[in-house]
Amino acid sequence: MIAQGWKCSVCGHVAVGLFAPDTCPKCNAPREAFKAEHEFLFPPEETEGVIKACWKVSYGLYVVSSVAGERINGQVCNTVFQITSDPPRIAIGINHKNLTHEFIEASGAFAVSILGSDDIRTVRRFGYRSGRDFDKFKGIPVRTGRTGCPILEGAIGYLECALVKDRKLDAGTHTIFVGDVVGGALFRDDEPLTYARYHAAKDTA
Repeated sequence: MIAQGWKCSVCGHVAVGLFAPDTCPKCNAPREAFKAEHEFLFPPEETEGVIKACWKVSYGLYVVSSVAGERINGQVCNTVFQITSDPPRIAIGINHKNLTHEFIEASGAFAVSILGSDDIRTVRRFGYRSGRDFDKFKGIPVRTGRTGCPILEGAIGYLECALVKDRKLDAGTHTIFVGDVVGGALFRDDEPLTYARYHAAKDTA
């Protein structure tokens, strides 16, 4: 998924996504008011083809969550992968501007709730709005992991991680965090949600 920052030239609001929003959520300026913070390195006429090709790269969709004091937050993330098996370590990519990024840096921990193949609405709830604007976890059954991170009880499983010291990388718009797995479980043996499945079903679910 190609995502970047889009800055509103009217009020300065920054949205993150494949494309600029139809209207600015803060000042209602039209899409034309948004400017890309980072330019793509390919000709504009190739944009649609590149994005569609990226959709064919196989990966899952997850809710990555963290904690800061008594506050919790989570977001949809497609950049989650096991990077080592001995010891088991997970790497994630989180946008610098996201509230979850702030919480991970504050707590030194994150949890990955693994979504099932029908969890399309969960993607909408945790992926379309910022935790700065509303409580994404309100009314959602969660359990607290040993690091304090929230875990979705409706997920098919989870992994909980503590950041490995000095094992993060500034990748431009995102930070790649690496964490040691300190807990986890499989709640039910269902198929995980892939981005290909989400893209095919998002308009009908």
